[in-house]
Amino acid sequence: MTALAEVAPSNLVDELTAHAVASIEAADHSASPFPHIVFRDFFPADFYRDLIRSVPTQGYDPITGTGTRMALRLYGENVDKIEPSLRPAWAAVSEMLTSKSIESAIRKRLHDGLEIRARGDKVAGVDDLTLVAKPVVYVDRDGYQIKPHPDTRKKVVTMQLYCPSDASQEALGTTLYKASLKGLLHVGSYCLEPVKTIPFLPNVGYAFVVLKAYHTLTKMSWHGRPPIQTDRDRVTILNTFYMNEKVGF
Repeated sequence: MTALAEVAPSNLVDELTAHAVASIEAADHSASPFPHIVFRDFFPADFYRDLIRSVPTQGYDPITGTGTRMALRLYGENVDKIEPSLRPAWAAVSEMLTSKSIESAIRKRLHDGLEIRARGDKVAGVDDLTLVAKPVVYVDRDGYQIKPHPDTRKKVVTMQLYCPSDASQEALGTTLYKASLKGLLHVGSYCLEPVKTIPFLPNVGYAFVVLKAYHTLTKMSWHGRPPIQTDRDRVTILNTFYMNEKVGF
């Protein structure tokens, strides 16, 4: 693959989409502590290498009062805020992440979670759940944390792509939790039992269906991140599938 800005956008989108779909199809699936998948090699290796060297520096909004999390919306007109030299590649990433092909692959691999979601939402079936993808680039800095939470009901599927340059930030991944008696011993995680932390490794990601108490009491999508300690930005792409076009970040 040639340099980012030299690739025709349509060809790039097609290549990225095919590669990402294959990654999702090959993902590891687990029903514990709630239905989720972990995928690897999401982007072509050479594209990923160039992409993480070309993370936008403009157009971000602060998400935390302390400045430990910054966000750049990667959908709609927001893409125009990206520096012109970087825009073609990131526009292609946006188009790929919001494509029907990615949505279909996610629906297939997370069908079990979507069935639970559909019952709780009282819709006829999985096909009646709307998924509207709205990707966002997040830059997290030293001290960032987010307590365990299942995500808002406005989100149907949460999908996050890790974007480190190497394995040195491996310990900074998202942690999945479950409610249990053992959780009472974990005051720091709000009395939820940590089950697994998805390693923060290059070109790795995960996705899960957002499940609240009215969907299931035993498979709620509890996840979070203890305070991170890092001297480098923690960069991710959060591709959230919302329940309709009107909601989102």
